[in-house]
Amino acid sequence: MRTTLAILTAILAGCTPPHDSRLTGSWVSDLQATVSHNRSIAPQMDWQKYSQLFGRMRVTYDDEGVATELNGVVERSPLHVVRRDADTVTLKIHDRLDKEDRLLVVHFVGPEMYWIHIRDTEHREYFHRVRQSEK
Repeated sequence: MRTTLAILTAILAGCTPPHDSRLTGSWVSDLQATVSHNRSIAPQMDWQKYSQLFGRMRVTYDDEGVATELNGVVERSPLHVVRRDADTVTLKIHDRLDKEDRLLVVHFVGPEMYWIHIRDTEHREYFHRVRQSEK
């Protein structure tokens, strides 16, 4: 019985790697893509005012975890991959606003861009991979 449990644990641990290499590197919030998409689903919103929230966050993923930088404040967290497929990676993150863990689904548009839902809404925030000129 112990042997079976040990084998099952090893198999399950190997099913979801602790990291997804598609995320590796630095990403920055893409103001234009974010506002363009969100304006298409909610044109009545004041997008001039709302757009000031985007285009400033930088997210860096590595083998150790994830670091976010916004307005000069850097926060580092462990990275927990829960699920992945060809188009998405689901991460377990600690939500500092709600003070609890939640799932965050990263939707890849291609190798250089992804989007996430903004909190629990239909709105999205897009991120593009940092180019050499942006470093």
